[in-house]
Formats: sequence, C-alpha cells, structure tokens
Amino acid sequence: MQPFSEHPHSGWKALGRGSWKGLLMAASILHCWMPPRSAQGTPVSIVPRPPYGTVGSNVTLTIEGFSERALSYNWYRKTTENSNRIVSYSTLTGVQKPTDIRERVQPRGFLFIPHLTLGDDDLYVVQIVDSRGVIAAIVRGKLPVYEKLAKPNITVSSTNVGENDSLELTCSTENKGVNILWLSNNQPLALNDKMHMTHDNQTLTIMSVKRTDAGSYQCEAGNPVSTNRSDSQILTVNYGPDHIEILPSPENGEIKVQFNTSLTLECRALSYPSVHYEWQDINGSVHSGSTFMVNPTSWEQKKYTCWARNNMTNSSISKDITIHVVEVKFSEVARNRKILFGMAPILVLISVLIFKWTESIRSCSMSSNARDRLSQIRSCPGQRKSPSSCSYYGTKWI
Repeated sequence: MQPFSEHPHSGWKALGRGSWKGLLMAASILHCWMPPRSAQGTPVSIVPRPPYGTVGSNVTLTIEGFSERALSYNWYRKTTENSNRIVSYSTLTGVQKPTDIRERVQPRGFLFIPHLTLGDDDLYVVQIVDSRGVIAAIVRGKLPVYEKLAKPNITVSSTNVGENDSLELTCSTENKGVNILWLSNNQPLALNDKMHMTHDNQTLTIMSVKRTDAGSYQCEAGNPVSTNRSDSQILTVNYGPDHIEILPSPENGEIKVQFNTSLTLECRALSYPSVHYEWQDINGSVHSGSTFMVNPTSWEQKKYTCWARNNMTNSSISKDITIHVVEVKFSEVARNRKILFGMAPILVLISVLIFKWTESIRSCSMSSNARDRLSQIRSCPGQRKSPSSCSYYGTKWI
C-alpha cells in the first residue's frame, strides 16, 4: 500500500511532517467560512433589530433559522473564550448569569442591549446548546453602532479667488467613521478632472478655478442613522474683462452716421466684479461710462476706443470704432415736402371739383323752390291771396 502522500491519484500534494495538523487547520477554516446550520439544515444567523444601533437607543440581537429546542444560550464578544463571555442563559430555569449587567437574554435566546454606546459596536457570538447538552450551533454577527452626527465645519483657503487660481476646502467633523458628501449650490458636487479628493473625502482641492465654480459650498456628514450639513461658504471668482463688444455692431470696425445726427454707442464686456468703462479719442478721455453719444458736426472721420478695466483682477481690454460721417441727399423733411409738392395739383383739382359739385347742388335746390311757388300761384285763379292760403287735398281744390 502506498503512503498517502505518494498516492498517484490522490490529488493532494505531499504534506510532509505535520500533515494532519494542516488538514485540521484547513477543516477549521472551512468551518469558519461555512455558515452554521441547524439540524434541519437551515442557516442560522444573528440579525440585529433594528439593523443599525444608535447611541442611546436599544437593540435586540435575534437568532434566526434555529427552530430546535435549546437547553441554553451563551453570548460572547469576538470569540467563545470564557474571558469574552457576556452572559449565559438557561431555558430550564429562565435565569441568566450574571444578573447585574445591562444586557438581558430573552426566552428565545435573543440578547437585548439597552442604552447603546459606541463601545457596543462589536462582533457578537452565540453558542446554542440543544436539549441533549450538545453544542448545536455557534453563530457570529456584527452589531454596528452609530451616533447622531454633529454639524460639520467647512473651511476654505480663500473665499475670494481669481480665475485659474487653486482652492482647497476642508470638512471637519468631531464624529468618526462618517461619509462626507460635498455640495455646490445645494446640489451634490459633480467632480471633474480639475477636482481632487482625499481618500476620506474630507479635503477637496480645485485646481484652476473657473468662473462657473462660483457659488455656495457645503459638506454633509452622514452615517446610516444620521446626517448633518455644514453652514455655507460663498466662493467668489473674479474674472475678466473679456469678450468686449460695441453696439450697434460695427461693420469692419466702422459705423456710418449722418451729418448732425446723434448716435448712442454702448460698450459691453464680461467681468466680475463690474468693470469701469472709459471712452477715448485721439486726444484722450472723452467720456466715462458704458454708453457714449456722438453727434458729428463736422465732416471729419473720428476713431473712438472703449476701455474696460477690472480693478480687482488688474486687467483691461479695449475695442476701437470709427465714425464715418455721410452726406444726406434728402432729409426726411425734404422728402416729405417733395411728396406734398407733387400732390399739390391733384389736391387743387379735387378742391375745384368739390366746389363745383356743391354749387350745382345749391343751384338745383333754388330752382326747385321757385317752381313750387309758381305752381301754387297758378292753382288759385282770381284770388289775390298768398300761395300759402290755398290748400290741396288729394286731387281736389276747395
């Protein structure tokens, strides 16, 4: 018979001296890895109720999956060494030992822990002994305990920076084991390539700050039972001036203006804080402000320059415009007069026609009245009465 280590089909490598110790160690590891099961084969587990402990509150470590009759329950922390034992409970007597402790074992073996502290956050082990006095299961379960979080504090290396500067924000909290979330303008901060975070998220670095980074910043500390948000820090980003323009938009840098006609020019530039505008010509400053009115009274072509200066960034930008005075062949008034003069003969003709038509109507009206009076006189022969004394009823005179 071949030795075990030399068996050609064993599938095991030679373990040499102490091979059985190695097998026992492997079996122990497999036992720890495999979840404990009841006699019926169902997994047995420790389930905290509620699932997370909160400092100052209560929790019950329940045992799920074990439906057999138990003789006793032994609760431990970390390992089943006697020095780590918390309490033992006998189902026959309903008594736990020791009794002068905070923890209480319930009839089904559940462990009730009141007034939790952060020190109760630990690995708990329950040893279940069945009615035959045999250890039926050894179950392990983690109890996480969290505290309600205090308000975190946010600090900024500078709240007033120039565009392309660097910036560092730090979130400090007196609590441990918390998750840090950064917010910008009350929304979760979307990280980009120029933003870097430390592994615990407590420090945020923004390289090459842009004007779009301006706004409100906060950090929020959170754990499974509590969240708290810091006060806001307002970040101001100074930039510009840039993208300068003059309105109305000149064509090839030139605007045509009619002689002795006013024109208002407006200068605009992107900047924060707002820039100071100044208009200059060849002789120097002519106006301060974003708008400037020109009123050419000579035929001389003039060049004006708008300067935009940001005193915070110590930057300035300018744009030129040339005013070209043009001659007007017909002003609006002259054009209107020409139209009126052209229509004058037509208006005279219309007036004459209206007058003649009115006279014709009046003449016809007078002739009709005279005929009526003559007819009345003839209708009363031999009488020297006025026509008004004759009456006519139907077709008979009386």
